[in-house]
Amino acid sequence: METTLSKDVQEKLDMINWDSLKDKYGISRDTFYNNPHLASQLVYGQMTDLVFASKEDFSGLLSLRANMDTSGEKPEMKVKVFTMEKPKTMADTLYLYRQPITSEKVKEALLERGEWTGPDGKKAYGYLNVNGGRPIAINIDGRKQQFLVSIHQPTNRVVGMSLDSVRSFFFDKDNNLRDRGMYGVPFTAEQANALIEGKAVIHSGQRKDGESFTCCIQFDAARREPAISHPSWFKEAQRAGMDMAPKQKQEEKAAQQQKTSQEQSQKKSGGLKK
Repeated sequence: METTLSKDVQEKLDMINWDSLKDKYGISRDTFYNNPHLASQLVYGQMTDLVFASKEDFSGLLSLRANMDTSGEKPEMKVKVFTMEKPKTMADTLYLYRQPITSEKVKEALLERGEWTGPDGKKAYGYLNVNGGRPIAINIDGRKQQFLVSIHQPTNRVVGMSLDSVRSFFFDKDNNLRDRGMYGVPFTAEQANALIEGKAVIHSGQRKDGESFTCCIQFDAARREPAISHPSWFKEAQRAGMDMAPKQKQEEKAAQQQKTSQEQSQKKSGGLKK
C-alpha cells in the first residue's frame, strides 16, 4: 500500500474545495492528505472507504467520490457525498439511476453471500460476486446504455459503470490492450473482454513468499477496477481438485509435460543399439 502521495494525486487533491467540505460535513483535508489509499480512491473516481463526518446536526460515516469538472473558468474536482444504506435483500427492489433492476439473475448474483478462505488462510463471509455477472440496460438521456452493476459494500449502495467506461479501462481508443493486470500478471485480451461483460475469469498470481496461487477476478463497478470474487462454481471446482489455472497456464503446463515426455523418450531410445 502506498505511504506517500504521488504528484498526480497531490495535484488533484489541491483542486478540491476543502473549505466547503469542512463547512458542510466537518471533513478535514488531513483525512485524505495523510492517507494515500483514501486519497487515490477519491481522485480516481472511486467511492472511498468510509470516513467520519460531524457537524452540529449530523454525525456519521460517509463515502466520497470526486470527478473532474471543466465547465468553469478553471478545472475543479467536484466531490459527491454518499450516506450508508441498509443492507439489500432479495425482497428489495434494486435501483440504478432511479430505474429498477429487473433481471432476477443479476439481482441474485449481486446479493449471493457465502464463506471463503482468504490468502492468509482465514475464513471470511460476504458477497461472493463482485458484480451482477452480466450487463443491464439503463435509459440515460433517452438512450439505452449498457452498465455493469456492483454493490459498494461500505455503504450498501448499488453502483453502475457503463460498458464504454469499463472498456476504456482495458483498451485505448485504437483498441490496443492497456497494460492492466493483477499480482504482477497482465490480463490477456480474452480475459479483458470477458471482464468487460461482467464475467469472472481465472487469474494466476504470486504471493510475496514466491508461492503461486489461482483466483477469480471480476470487474468492480464501485471500485472501478478488477477485484477478487468468490463464485460458487469456482469453489466447487477447487473442492473437486480440478485444475483451475488460466488457459494460458494450462497450455504452458501441457507443453512442458510434452517436452519432458519427449526428452525422456529420446534418452531411452538413445541407449538402444541399431
